Amino acid sequence: MPNQLTDLLTRLRDDRALFLSGEEATLQGAVLPILARLGWDRDNIREVVPEYTVGNGRVDYCLKIGEQIAVFVEVKRTSEDLERHQEQLLEYAFRQGVKLAVLTNGLLWWFYLPLFE
Repeated sequence: MPNQLTDLLTRLRDDRALFLSGEEATLQGAVLPILARLGWDRDNIREVVPEYTVGNGRVDYCLKIGEQIAVFVEVKRTSEDLERHQEQLLEYAFRQGVKLAVLTNGLLWWFYLPLFE
């Protein structure tokens, strides 16, 4: 399994088409394959919930273990400045009591512990 993840990450790093693509390509071509290699069942919408509603907004993925929300994942295109989006993601996670939030462009993965004091 680790070699599969390493191989995927190497391929993504070298894939120039990913740099020119939009957010949907990042979702499909990078984030979902990485989640799958980390053990998440990307085909189970009760486990990897797409476009999860939080108040008046949405996060790209809500990862659940059973009925419990485990992680919010917000995805941006590879050329996007992630810093511009962290406040909103953290607000969503804090509002829902989510302990781990991830902001990614498919290449960079920023992890946050919004409830940690």
